[in-house]
Amino acid sequence: MKISVLSFSPKNETSLTYHSMLYLQKVFKDDTFDIKLVGGQLEPKDDAIASIKDADLVICIASLFHFCVPQQMMVYMDKLMENHADLMRSKTFSFYTTSGKIMDITAHGYMERFFIENNLKHVRFCSQYDRSLLEEKGRSELVTWFKFIKESMTLDEVKCCDSECIVRVVDVSDGTNSKVEETVVAAIAEYEACGAKVNRVNIRDYKIRGCTACFCCYTERVCPMNKTDDWVKCYEDVYKDSEIILMVGENHYGMLGTVHKAFLDRHVQLGRFKFDQEYISAFLVDCPEDVNGAMDLNELRIHSEAMDGFGGHTLVDVTRLKDMKRVVKESILCYNNDVYPAENFYGVGVRMKFAKLSVEIKNMTTADYEYFKKCGDVDPWQSDYRAMPVHSAEEAQRSKSGRLIPYRAIIADAETKAPTIISRKKLPKEMPKYEYVPEKPKKKGLFGRR
Repeated sequence: MKISVLSFSPKNETSLTYHSMLYLQKVFKDDTFDIKLVGGQLEPKDDAIASIKDADLVICIASLFHFCVPQQMMVYMDKLMENHADLMRSKTFSFYTTSGKIMDITAHGYMERFFIENNLKHVRFCSQYDRSLLEEKGRSELVTWFKFIKESMTLDEVKCCDSECIVRVVDVSDGTNSKVEETVVAAIAEYEACGAKVNRVNIRDYKIRGCTACFCCYTERVCPMNKTDDWVKCYEDVYKDSEIILMVGENHYGMLGTVHKAFLDRHVQLGRFKFDQEYISAFLVDCPEDVNGAMDLNELRIHSEAMDGFGGHTLVDVTRLKDMKRVVKESILCYNNDVYPAENFYGVGVRMKFAKLSVEIKNMTTADYEYFKKCGDVDPWQSDYRAMPVHSAEEAQRSKSGRLIPYRAIIADAETKAPTIISRKKLPKEMPKYEYVPEKPKKKGLFGRR
C-alpha cells in the first residue's frame, strides 16, 4: 500500500509526531511511506499534490494548538479542497496526533467535521502521547491502529468471521424519536446482513435514578441505589455476552439525553473494574441540523470518550446512514481481528480517577490501593530529566535535538524487532457482582479500637 503522510508540525524534522511515522515505516516494510514535511506551509506544493495522487491512503499528522489543529493546517487543508476537490474525494484519509489522548478530542472533532462536510472518506483517528513511542505498549498501540486502518480500506467486504458475535443496539433517547428509530432499525438490519446476532434494548424502559455523589461506590465498592432501581438489570441487558454496543440517541442542549446521562453516570461504580473497557462501542446522536449541532460534536465526544470503555465513533447526525454503515462495518472489523481495545485511543477517565483517589484516601479503600498498585496505575509521575529551561531559539533547537536521541534508538531497533500487537481481551463469563462487601468489625479494647 502507498501512504502519503502530511506532517503539519512546525518542528518538522524534530517533531515526535513525524518520528512516529518513521517508526511505522520501519515496521511495515512492505508499504511505501511518502512523508511530506508541510509544517508552516500555507499553500500545497507540487510534490505534496503528486504524493497524494499516488497514494492509496493519506494520513495527516499534527500536535495540539490551543485545543485544535494549527492555524496553518486549517489554511492548508482549505486550499487543498478549494483547488483539488476531485482528487481529495478519490482518496481515504486518517488523522494522527500526539498531544495526549483526551486533550486531542477537539482537534479530532475539527478534522472529522472537515472530512464529513467535504464528503471525504476517512477511517479511525488515533491519539497518543508523544512519549508513547518509548514504551512497548505505546508502540503496540501505534502498530495496532495502523494495521486497523489498512484493513478498513476494504470495509465493503467485511463480514462476521463467525456467528457468535452478539450486538446490542441500544436506544438511549428520552422518548420516541423518529430519526433515532429509523437509525436503530437500519443499524439492526446492517449488523444482521454482516452475520451478527442482534438484540435491541430501550434504556427508557428502565427506572434509573441519577447519581447523588454519595461516594459509596468509592468507599463501599457499590452504588446503594442498585437495590432500589433497575440499573443493574439494564446494565446486564446491555452488556451480558455482548461484543459490540451501538448506542443511538439524541442531543439535549449540547449534551447526551437525560436518560442516557443517568445510565452513564452510574457507571462510575465500574471504575475499579476493567470489565467494560474491552467492548467495541460507538455513539450515534441526533443533533440539530445547524451550526450549533456541528459544534455539539466535541462536547458529546469529550463526555463519551472520557468514560473508560465508551470510546469509539461519536457521530452527530443519525440521518447520515452512510456514516452509520461505516461504523457498523468498522466494529465488525474490530471483532474479526480481536484487536482495538477501547483504551488504546482515549484511555482516560473514570478508572484513572479511581486509581488517583485510591492513593488520596488510602485508609478508606485499602483493597483498591493494592489493586491499582498491582496494575501499575498508582506509580508517581517521573519528571523528564531532559527538560531544560529555554531562553532562545538556538537553545530550543538544541533541546529538541537532544530529546530525539532515545526516539532515534527506538526507530533503529524497529528494523530487527517489531512490537506485539495488543489483542482485545476476551470478555469474562461472569459480570461483576454489585453487592456490599462489609469489612470485618475491628475488636474494641478498653480505650477504643485496637
